[in-house]
Amino acid sequence: MSVATALHYAQSGKTLLISTDPSGSLSQLFSQPLDQQVTEVAPQLDAVELTRKLVLELWRAKFADEIYTVLSSFLPVGREIIDYLEGAPGVEEEFMLDYLLTKAQSNIYQTIIWDTAPTATTLNLLFIQQLFYTHLTQAQKIYLKVKGAFAHADPLALILQWRQLTADIITMLQTRTTAWVVANPERLPVEQALNIAASLTTFGIEVNGFILNKMLPLEPCATHPFWQTKLAAQHNWRHRLRQSAAGRQVIEIAELSADEMALTSLRKLAESFEEK
Repeated sequence: MSVATALHYAQSGKTLLISTDPSGSLSQLFSQPLDQQVTEVAPQLDAVELTRKLVLELWRAKFADEIYTVLSSFLPVGREIIDYLEGAPGVEEEFMLDYLLTKAQSNIYQTIIWDTAPTATTLNLLFIQQLFYTHLTQAQKIYLKVKGAFAHADPLALILQWRQLTADIITMLQTRTTAWVVANPERLPVEQALNIAASLTTFGIEVNGFILNKMLPLEPCATHPFWQTKLAAQHNWRHRLRQSAAGRQVIEIAELSADEMALTSLRKLAESFEEK
């Protein structure tokens, strides 16, 4: 769905497709490695898979020297302290969103499509921003109390820089970001989709609507009891989603065969989005 959506937007302007899903398949769909850097994959469309390795490399390049300078000014530590810190909770998530923010601020792209990790991982990624901002606000107060302990470096600039970065990320998410929630027409995915939409709304991200994926076609199911039962269940959960969508749009996408998952077929799907 993210590839088809990106292909759709690339028809009208420069578009970037970013995947932060650990089980993402962009490299397979575009038949080239996309986990090292931003790569052009189609006219007006760039793509990248943000792996943990790539994110932490970017984090080191941006902040490692400053962090080491501050820590080594009052602790007997070597550069290996950076290896320890990069594993701290929240670091990878924070600078994954820093990457998104940097691309958004570059003004290179008219649209950025973010293919997120499943459910809880993405929600943690969002809500940790508010926690991080609160933590850095407290860190600033603590620093002012122990300022004399820092002999050769001033961490306040770094704390303020991270605090501003987190504030900018939250602003980007709440004012420049909208979401589509994708779900299969089954009980657990539909209930999760509704919970995700509620959580995104609470955070401040506008939810455009839902994409109900892998809907079975009526004709092949008409003559077999198993598929008739499965189709009936799908329609039951489609009804549940539509009833609970709070007026939001629900787009239905038919189950695609393996051949239809090829890039050429996804282009056709992208063209059909004009009608939706």
